[in-house]
Parts: sequence; structure tokens; C-alpha cells
Amino acid sequence: MKQPLMNSPEIGSVCSGGRYDNLAEYYTKAKLPGVGISIGLTRLFFQLTEAGFIKEGKSSTTSEVLIIPMGDVMDYSIEVSNKLRENNISCEIYFEEGKAKKKFSYGDKLGLQYVIVIGDEEKENRRVSIKNLKTGDQENLNIDQVVSKLV
Repeated sequence: MKQPLMNSPEIGSVCSGGRYDNLAEYYTKAKLPGVGISIGLTRLFFQLTEAGFIKEGKSSTTSEVLIIPMGDVMDYSIEVSNKLRENNISCEIYFEEGKAKKKFSYGDKLGLQYVIVIGDEEKENRRVSIKNLKTGDQENLNIDQVVSKLV
């Protein structure tokens, strides 16, 4: 890893601030005290990338899997997400209504390898369909099998 950001004076100021007495006089006749701050986001993100804290081209999610409920199965979807999280598998649930293609595209956009699809049949049989977005393969598994696959 690169040297800590505090020891990099060559990048210049990332954050600054101060008190600016009477700054408003330039724009109004009133004498007003002022304070301000600035953050150099470009410098900050460049240095975070250089230090390896941000990976280029990687999605902004920490999730490993997206759960896509299809129909009135939110209770079972939450149960599945809780089971995954208990096993240290980070996940998120797609809550918005919409077409299946949009939901799968969201998972692909996040750069996820797997999505879990839960419909009425999966809920009834206490199973899930897990789809590999990279290969297109899809399996119907119980939650313990999913945990084993993802761990």
C-alpha cells in the first residue's frame, strides 16, 4: 500500500476552511460574519484510488448478491436476506416495482455475479432460484445450499 495520505504534501490541500469576516460586504451593504469550508473531491478521490481504497471500474456496492422478489413475496425475501447476512454474505433486496429485465440489469450494473429470484413457487417450496449473471446458469436451491455456494 502507498504511504498514508497525511504524509503526501505534494497533493496539496484536500480540505480547508476558515472564518471570513465581512466577506458579504462585497455583495451587500450589511456587515456579516462568515465561515466556509471546501473539499477537493477530485484530489481526494484520486488519492484514495492511488492508495487502493477505491478500485477503478468496480461497482460502489458491497453486496455479493441481489435478491429480486417477483410478486407478493417480500416476507420470504427478507427471511432469505437475513439468513444470508447471518452467514456473512452481504446482499440487498430490489424493492422497486418494474420489469424483470430492469431488475436483472441493475444486478449486472452493480457488477454482481449472482442474483436470487424469489417468486410465489419459490416461497411455497421454501427455495430460491439463483442465477449466475456471468454464465446465465440458473439453479433452484434451498437456502442452505445457496449459503454453501456463496461462502
